[in-house]
Amino acid sequence: MLTRSTLLSIALFQAALLAVGFLVSGNNYYMLLLTQVALFASFVAAWNIIGGLTGQLDLASSAYMALGGIVTSLLWMRLGLPPVVGVWAGGAVAAGLAVLIGIPTFRFGVREVWYALMTASLVVILNNLFRYFMGPWDFYLPNKWGWLYLRPRTYFELFIIVDVVLLAVILVNIYITGSKIGYYLRNIKEDELVSEAIGVDTRLYKLIALAIYSFITGAAGFLQVVIYSSFSYRLFDAGLAISIAIMGIIGGLGSISGAIAAAVVFRALGEYLRSTLGGVFPGLDLLLYGVALIVVGILKPEGLAGLFNQLRRWWRK
Repeated sequence: MLTRSTLLSIALFQAALLAVGFLVSGNNYYMLLLTQVALFASFVAAWNIIGGLTGQLDLASSAYMALGGIVTSLLWMRLGLPPVVGVWAGGAVAAGLAVLIGIPTFRFGVREVWYALMTASLVVILNNLFRYFMGPWDFYLPNKWGWLYLRPRTYFELFIIVDVVLLAVILVNIYITGSKIGYYLRNIKEDELVSEAIGVDTRLYKLIALAIYSFITGAAGFLQVVIYSSFSYRLFDAGLAISIAIMGIIGGLGSISGAIAAAVVFRALGEYLRSTLGGVFPGLDLLLYGVALIVVGILKPEGLAGLFNQLRRWWRK
């Protein structure tokens, strides 16, 4: 629910994010970095719906992101449909694929590590399919700019669009968490068999969570294409999907604030290390994620959310 403290936390976070945006608006590199971090945080917040609330270790986020982004781009390039409308179609296609796969998956009780492996394989399958049918080339977006195409002329304006998406995903998370659907999803995460025993339609609610998460990821995927100004089969990136899941775990499963904090801090640091030291130490950003996951797993298994709760209790004493 949107309590006074929740609204205050959102307002403070938005104020801090916009303040940083204003401070770095004169530097295109840092502005682009901030935009990428905010978009990555949106993907992690969307993943929290299926992974954090529902307890399904989904590793297909980049598949839905890439599919939605490519569908939106092709609708614009081939049919002239402006992306401000096309993103809804891109999100719907991504959600449709997710539900199509989720129905037999949940029907036959695929869960835990097998669900993770199956979703991870989806990224690889789509990567190879698109490389086969589209070829190894990059396809560039039309040379058109404006809010109608979600391609503003400045990085700061693009950051504003991404920030609005991030805020919307946070609000969706809060709404679901406080709703009946969120209550059922948390029960499924705690014990799916017990949830079934008390009459919860676990397959239906897992499909709902999967559809919402994949729709958001697919719709926001076009912004990833906008950042690159092009798309190719390489958008189906298994490493990105794993990074999104890792940030959700480090933040604390089911914690919106923890997921956002982990995404912002570690993605910003990882991107900075990759751009500055990537040529000397390739994969340094991935090493950072791995070390962070080990440290959090040992010292604070409940993630950053547990650390926040501990600090909150300490502050109230």
